[in-house]
Amino acid sequence: MRFFIENQKVKKEIEWVLNQLKLHMNGATTAQMEESGIHYRINYGVGVPHLKQLARRTPVSYELAERLWYSEVREMMLLAALIVPAEKMTDDVCREWAKQINNKDLVERTSMFLWSRIGHINHILKEWIEGEDSYLKATALYSIGRQLQTEPNRETLCSPHLMEAVDNMDDLFIVKALSFALRMKLRYCSGERDEIEAFAKSLSNDNDRNKQILAQELLNEIDFINGK
Repeated sequence: MRFFIENQKVKKEIEWVLNQLKLHMNGATTAQMEESGIHYRINYGVGVPHLKQLARRTPVSYELAERLWYSEVREMMLLAALIVPAEKMTDDVCREWAKQINNKDLVERTSMFLWSRIGHINHILKEWIEGEDSYLKATALYSIGRQLQTEPNRETLCSPHLMEAVDNMDDLFIVKALSFALRMKLRYCSGERDEIEAFAKSLSNDNDRNKQILAQELLNEIDFINGK
């Protein structure tokens, strides 16, 4: 956990957030997440709809968001991703925050809440895809898909780069993240469809189970787009 210079205003805001979270804590959800391998220092099991409602009532400031993010409390981290001003997320800050991503829940939620709304993030996503950290690799892939969902005309990393960079098909979580990114490419980037279809067909003849899963998901998406 990171330590910060005391700030009474921010301290009171954090106390208010904590009290709000405790109103909606759900032990059963926490237990289910623990059983599936998702671990936090503290996890109240609060649902995302409640967190989004809370975000609309929470003061927006980088100082508050930063303290929430480094709390290692699930709900505070997700709230930080929702409220932090995108313009405050410099390259260095993005890389520092990303060091805290250590489970699948943070991968999927921050891709949706944070990274996809940062305009200058693409070169950092490229770093993560080409790096060794599997959580950041998946984060980058999910973020690309989320970018296209929210801004269909947004420029993202091209599909061939994604397909070449993701060479670890043994990790099903990364395979699913790649599938999501490429399926959003199929929906919103018509110029890349032929390459993705050829890629999917090449995988469909492979004996590897994960490659077959990826191929089938992509080919199903192509059929859906074509109205079959």
